[in-house]
Amino acid sequence: MEATALSLARSVLDGVLSSAGSAVANEVARLIGVPREVDFIRNELEMMQAFLRASSTHPVAAGRSDTVRLTWVKQVRDLAYDVEDCLLDFALYAARTSSSRFSSWLPGAIAERHRIAERIRDLKASVVELNQRNQRYHIVVENPAPPARVDEEQSSSSVLPYHDTISAELAFQVSDVIGRVREKTELIDMISAGTASNADLRVVSVWGMGGMGKSSLVRMVHNDAALLDEFDYGAWVTVPHPLDSPDVFRRRLRKELGLAHDQRIEDYLRGKRYRVIVDDLLSQEEWEHIWKVFQFGNKEGSLIIVTTRREDVARLCAGYAAEGHGHVYELKPLSDEESMNLLCQKVRLPRQPRLLTDVKMIEHTLQEDMLEQALNILSRCHGLPLAISTIGGLLANRPKTSIEWRNLHEHLGAELGSDLSYITKVIVSTSYDGLQYHLKSIFLYLSIFPENHEIRRTRLLRRWIAEGYIAKDRDMPVEDVGERSYSDLINRSMIQPSKVSLGSVRADRCRVHSMVLQIILPMSIEENQLFIIEKQSNEVPQNKIRHLVVSRWKTKSKKLENINLSYIRSLTIFGECPVSFISPKMQLLRVLDLEDTENLKNCDLKHIGELHHLRYLCLRGTGISKLPSSLQNLRYLETLDIQDTRVRQLPRGVVKLKKLRYLLAGVNFTKELLQKKTESGRNNHIASIFGTEYCKVFKLDRFSVRAPKGIEKLENLYMLGVINVGKGHGVAGRIRKLTNLMNLRRLGITGLTEEEGEELCKPIRELTRLQRLEVRSDSLNFLDKIDESEIPKHLVSLRLCGKLTKLPVWVRASSLNNLAKVKLLGTQLKQEDIRCLGNLCKLALLGLWENSYIKELLVFTTGTFLSLKFLDIDRLQSIEKVTIEKGAMPRLEQLWLDKCPSLQDNKDGLSGVSDLLSLKELLLKNCGEKGYLINTLQDQVNRHPGRPKFLIGKSKMPTRTASEQ
Repeated sequence: MEATALSLARSVLDGVLSSAGSAVANEVARLIGVPREVDFIRNELEMMQAFLRASSTHPVAAGRSDTVRLTWVKQVRDLAYDVEDCLLDFALYAARTSSSRFSSWLPGAIAERHRIAERIRDLKASVVELNQRNQRYHIVVENPAPPARVDEEQSSSSVLPYHDTISAELAFQVSDVIGRVREKTELIDMISAGTASNADLRVVSVWGMGGMGKSSLVRMVHNDAALLDEFDYGAWVTVPHPLDSPDVFRRRLRKELGLAHDQRIEDYLRGKRYRVIVDDLLSQEEWEHIWKVFQFGNKEGSLIIVTTRREDVARLCAGYAAEGHGHVYELKPLSDEESMNLLCQKVRLPRQPRLLTDVKMIEHTLQEDMLEQALNILSRCHGLPLAISTIGGLLANRPKTSIEWRNLHEHLGAELGSDLSYITKVIVSTSYDGLQYHLKSIFLYLSIFPENHEIRRTRLLRRWIAEGYIAKDRDMPVEDVGERSYSDLINRSMIQPSKVSLGSVRADRCRVHSMVLQIILPMSIEENQLFIIEKQSNEVPQNKIRHLVVSRWKTKSKKLENINLSYIRSLTIFGECPVSFISPKMQLLRVLDLEDTENLKNCDLKHIGELHHLRYLCLRGTGISKLPSSLQNLRYLETLDIQDTRVRQLPRGVVKLKKLRYLLAGVNFTKELLQKKTESGRNNHIASIFGTEYCKVFKLDRFSVRAPKGIEKLENLYMLGVINVGKGHGVAGRIRKLTNLMNLRRLGITGLTEEEGEELCKPIRELTRLQRLEVRSDSLNFLDKIDESEIPKHLVSLRLCGKLTKLPVWVRASSLNNLAKVKLLGTQLKQEDIRCLGNLCKLALLGLWENSYIKELLVFTTGTFLSLKFLDIDRLQSIEKVTIEKGAMPRLEQLWLDKCPSLQDNKDGLSGVSDLLSLKELLLKNCGEKGYLINTLQDQVNRHPGRPKFLIGKSKMPTRTASEQ
C-alpha cells in the first residue's frame, strides 16, 4: 500500500510541477500579485518530489517505513491535487485574460483575481504546515544514505518498445492454452456424448477457481473444427456483474449474433442448432435470468456451455437441462510439466518443439541454477495458470539470472502455503510492486471499468492523456508514450488482450482478469480516491472523491445527492444514466465518459458548457441527436467522440475548440457499417447497399456529420472524420483549406461529387503526416488526380468505399512503403487491380468486402502479397473461384471467406491452401452447402505442417423477400 501511495503521489506531482513551471503560470502569478507564493509552492513541491523519488527507489534511506510516514505521503498527494486544482483555475483565468485585456479589469475579473490569490496564499500556508508536521514527527531522515542503484526509470525493467507488442500478445494467447490437451478431449467427449440420438438442449458447466483457465479451455473447445461443424450459429457472451435482468443478457447475445435492434433472438434461433458460451457466471440468480432468454422451445440439440467459479452454480445450471443432457466438469491445476512449459513461454525462453513428457527435459533451455529457482517459484504457484502467467510476465522484464529469480522466490515468502486465492493475491501484488511508478497509476486506473468489461485501447489511452497520467518523453508524442505503456502492461500480463485488430500487431481491446480486479480495486478506492455507485455500494465516503463510477444504477438514491461533486476528475457511467446527474458542480471534471450509456437524452447535456476543464467527452453509442451550443466553452477539450450516435450536425461553436485533437463522428468503417447500411437499405426497399442505388445511400446523413464553417482552423486535430464535405454541408468550396490541418493523422470524408473530389486531392497531397485516409463517395475516380510523388509517404491505412474504374496510380505504384492496411467496399475492382495491390511491400491486411471485386475468378499470383498476414473476403456475390498460386502470400496467417454463395463446390472453389505454409486459421462460412469443398480443405488442413484451425459455418444464406429482390 505504501508503494501505491508513493507512486500516485509522484505521478500527481510530476503533472503539477509541469504546469506550475509553465510560462503561463508565471505570467498569471505576476498579474494577480502572488509570484513569490507560487515560487515558494513550486520549490517545496520539488523537494517533496525528490523525497518521494528517493522513497520509491530506496525506502530505508528516505525515512521510517511506518504508518506515520505513509500518512504523510498521502497528505503530500492530497496537497498536490489541491495545487493542481488551483493551477486549473490559473489556466482558465489566463485564457480569459489573453482573449481580452480590457475585460480583465472589469469588477468580476478583479474579484476572480482576488479569489485565486487568496487560494494560493492558503495553499502556501498548507505547505508550511505540512513541512512543520514533518519536522515535528521526524518523518523524513535528514541525511539519507545514497540509493544503492539508479532510479527505476533506468533499471533493467524498462518499458518495452512498441514493436515488441506482437510477441507479448501472442505469448499471452498461446500461454493460456499450454497443456490442457487431456482436458479438452474430455470436455469434447462430454459435449458429444449422445448427440446423434437426442434433440434436447444440452447444458455443460465448467467450474474451477478464478485463474484456473476455464475460459481458455472453453475457447479451445469453442473453436474446435469438429464441433463448429455441428452447429448453425455460435456466440460467446461474458456475463456482466451484477446481472439484474434477462434484458441485459439478451442485449449482449443479440449483439454477438449480429442481430438488428428490432430482431428477436427467439425468431432467429428457433429451428436452428446453436452453441452459446456463457462465461463467468457468479450466482444462481444470474443463471435464472439467463435461462429465461432460452425459453422458446428449441429442440434441435443446441448447446449452452457455462463457466463458473462455484460448484453449486455449475450443478444448478446442468440440472436445468433434460435428464441425461446436463453435465458438470471440474478444471484442476496444471501438471508440473505444463506449469514449467507455461513459465518458459511467459519468460520468452526457447521451448521444445514437442509436448514435454518429463519436466527435466526443459533443462536444455535453462541453466541448472536457474532451473532450480524456476522449480522453486513454480512450487509456490501450485499449478494455477493465472499465477504462473503473472509471475512469468514479471520475470520477462527482469534480468534472466539465477540471483534475480532467487530474490523473487524469497520475496514471495514461505507463508504462502496452499491457499490458491492467497497465492494469486501475493503474486499479483509482487508483479504490481515491480511496475514503474507511472505504470502503477495507469494500471490502478483500470479498476474504473467493471468486471468482464472489454476496454477499447483508444478509449483507455485518450482517458490516460486527459487525466495527465501520460507525459511527453523527449520528442516522442504523448500518444506513442501511451501506446508504449499499454504494451508494457500486456507484456507483464497485468492486463489481458481480449481482441486483436485483424492484421495488426496490437490488441485493440483488453480486460483485467476478475481476480486481479478484486485485488487492485480496494487499492484504487483507497489511493486513487475511486467511488463506485451500484446496488451493493456502501455509504458515500467522507473524504474527497476524484473518480466516480455509476454502474447499472436505475433508481434515484440519496447516495447521489450526498456526493460532493466539486472534486471529481472523471465521471464514468455504465448502463442507465441517472436523470439530470451531470451537474455544473463538477467544476474540475476532466473526463466525462458516457459510452454506450442507456436512455441518455439531449437535455442531460445542458450543463456541459459549464464544465470548463473537460478534456475528454465520449458519447459513443448513445441516443444523443444534438450537441448543445455551449460546447464551445470547453477550451481544453481534446477528445470529442460521437461515433454511432444520431448527431448529424456539429454545432458552429465547435470551431472554437482550439485544443481539439480527436473529432470522431459518423459510422466507423467496419463490418458493422455493412450491417447498418443493410438495415437502412431494407427500410428503403433497396436490394443491396452497394448496387445501383449506391449513390443514394451515401447522400443520406446516417453515416457522417456535417461540419460548420471554420472546421479547417482546428490546427491541433490529429483525427477528423467521418465528415460530410459535399455541397450544402458546411465546407463546400473551402475543401482546399484542409491544408491548414498539418498535424492530421487520420481523415475520413464522404459526400463528394467528382468536382469536389478533385478539389480534395490538393489538401491530401499536402497533409504530409497523414497516416490513415478514408474516402466514401459514389465515384472515387477523382483519386487518380493525385500524383504518385505527392501522396503522403507515411500512409499506413487506406479505406475506400465507392466505384473505381481502376486503382489510382499512386495505389498501383509500389512506392507506398508504409501502407499496411487496405479495406475496400463497392470499388468494383478487376483482376489487374488485385495484382497491383499485391506489389505493396508492407501490406499486412486486405479486406475485399461487398462489391469490391466483381469478377468470377480471383487469382493471387506468384510473388505477390509478400507481407500479407490477413485476407478477408466478404460478401463477394459473384465470385466462383479463388486461386492461390504457389509462392503467393507466403506469410498469410488468416484466410476468411464469408457470405460468398457462388463459390464452386469443388476443389477449384478455393485452391492453393496447402501452399500457405504460415497459415494458422482458415474460415469458410455462410457460403451455402459446400460439402465437397469443405472435405477437400479439411484434408489439406490435416496434411498441413502447421495444422491451422479450420472454422466452418453451416448457416444458410437468408432468404430475401420479394421487395428486397
